[in-house]
Amino acid sequence: MSSRLPTTAECVIVGGGVVGCSLAYHLARRGMKPLLIERNQLGAGSTARCAGGVRQQFSTAVNVKVGMLSLQLLERFDDETGQSADLRQIGYLFLASTSQAAEQLKRNFEVQRNAGLDDVRWLSVDEALELFPDMRGDDLTAATFCPSDGLAGPNEVVSGYAAAARRHGAVIVEGTAVDAILRDGDRVLGVSAGGEHIDTPLVINCAGPYAGQVGEMAKVDVPVKPYRRHIFLTERFELRRRPPMTVDFATSLYLHPEGDGLLLGMSDPDDVSSFDTSVSWDSLEHMLQHAAWRLPALEAARIRTGWAGLYEVSPDHQAIVGESPDLAGFWLCCGFSGHGFMQAPAIGQLLADVMLGRTPEIDIAPFAPDRFGHGETEAELAVI
Repeated sequence: MSSRLPTTAECVIVGGGVVGCSLAYHLARRGMKPLLIERNQLGAGSTARCAGGVRQQFSTAVNVKVGMLSLQLLERFDDETGQSADLRQIGYLFLASTSQAAEQLKRNFEVQRNAGLDDVRWLSVDEALELFPDMRGDDLTAATFCPSDGLAGPNEVVSGYAAAARRHGAVIVEGTAVDAILRDGDRVLGVSAGGEHIDTPLVINCAGPYAGQVGEMAKVDVPVKPYRRHIFLTERFELRRRPPMTVDFATSLYLHPEGDGLLLGMSDPDDVSSFDTSVSWDSLEHMLQHAAWRLPALEAARIRTGWAGLYEVSPDHQAIVGESPDLAGFWLCCGFSGHGFMQAPAIGQLLADVMLGRTPEIDIAPFAPDRFGHGETEAELAVI
């Protein structure tokens, strides 16, 4: 594989998940010729194991705007790349079952409307039950619903961006690991990959949950840690009405139709940081306790399969995007904290503009890598 590596590159993108492929496409479309290096297969890591959610309902204005731009890009994905994104706008329904959750949901809703998300709606409990009549609602206090949110295909988006990036001149190499980032004092000189040296003035860390390790190669502290997240898929499951993507805000339980079954996911606050992607079936019991409370019909459900992937979690659950303050030419595009797939289309475009000296459509200063040192953080609270 390494024989296909050039000896020089305008920039090197480390990591071929959806974020790296989006960035490669947007840079190449704007005239740069990036080299993307993926140690395995494109999209085979966290992207392949995600739930495919696409939403705009966040608690911070910048994430709302990024979500809105990502959706716009996915809506015209076919025209831009020649491939379908498998976009299914089934909506996201957020449920509040405590007064604290309702208060936070209300604050989120106000942020979303102020940011320009005009189709998000504040629902009564009865209105939420109209959208999802099979769920239990006697403990609910409020809900929000955005009909333009939904799902897209991780494999479709990765392959679409990768193919389009290649057509615009990007070089993409799979099956080759970057094993060193070379620097001269406070500036990037190149990378070593597959035993070969590539001279480059720019390296972009799109390594997802492995972003911290890539940072170590550059002797740069990247505050991103991996956390395991489980997803389970039921056998055929009949409901009176196919529900939207539904999120229980207080517990982080989410579910949505997938094929003829239901896909279930939920974070585990007791999980410690690790690169472990083995399935812990104990987590299924914990998840089903909460899921069957919300959807009693799940008590009789049979689980078809389950898998685990990794979230790349930053200290404030916000992406880290921009040039490292500690090493010139070393750029970060990581730490999406479970939002990488849904934010990748917009982030690829926005970062490409910044790197090429253009004014981006959305100011991404809130994602700046130096914010932690300055204490200028605003936590994203709509995390599942």
